Amino acid sequence: MSSMTRPLTGPHLTFDLEEAIRDLKKDDAFLRSGRVGRTLAKSGPLRLTLVVLAEGVEIGTHHAESPMTLQPLEGRLRYLVDDDEVELGPGELLFFGPGSAQDIRALEDTALLLTLTHGGEDDLQP
Repeated sequence: MSSMTRPLTGPHLTFDLEEAIRDLKKDDAFLRSGRVGRTLAKSGPLRLTLVVLAEGVEIGTHHAESPMTLQPLEGRLRYLVDDDEVELGPGELLFFGPGSAQDIRALEDTALLLTLTHGGEDDLQP
């Protein structure tokens, strides 16, 4: 279901993540490139996106402009943040602060939740 026909915001939204992952793995973009994402929800500066990556697919080095989290739901990925390389799998969560340079590679077919906020370093101040 495209974002044109499903709600992206509201007082509460419920998601069947297993079904969404199955749907994304059938998506033409995934079949062509081995990667696809779907925004599940957005509110103000917050975006929640489900991303599916095929084994071996890499998201090249880029800089986080705002805080974000990566939470694998299935599969494993390797991330390189600045000079720190770590593997991440289900049950683990990665937080990036703004300005971090990261490189992500799927070590096997992987589905993850990506949470982004639009803002700057001032957002991290108490």
